[in-house]
Amino acid sequence: MRNKFKFGIVMYIVLLIIVVGCGKNDQANMEMGFNDAMKPIEADLSILPEQAKVNEKISIEVVVTQENMKVTNADKVIIEIAPPNKDSKHIETPATHMGEGKYAIETSFEQAGTYRITSHVTVGAMHTMPSKEIIVAE
Repeated sequence: MRNKFKFGIVMYIVLLIIVVGCGKNDQANMEMGFNDAMKPIEADLSILPEQAKVNEKISIEVVVTQENMKVTNADKVIIEIAPPNKDSKHIETPATHMGEGKYAIETSFEQAGTYRITSHVTVGAMHTMPSKEIIVAE
């Protein structure tokens, strides 16, 4: 009976050491992931060409960086286009990763006016949404 009791205590201690050891590794991994996710991101929005005409194709590009490194795996990059008429529906289009941290869409405009372009970029816990305007002429 005594041997079973000693064996039980030894097994309990071994199990406790394993559980505590695994918990510390998980905590270290969580902290590293959290710290990486909290580094600020930058999104450089560009519209090419800078001036457009009705029904002319343009490219809207966003270059995403984090600590001066190109982000090739952003969680979300969406381009929102707000038309000149405030009552009109905003259009949101997911951007395609083109490589080297550049995400882009091609589009055209059906009517003249000033459009507001906003890129919604999410990387980990960080989100940024720079905006620019483009004037579309007849």
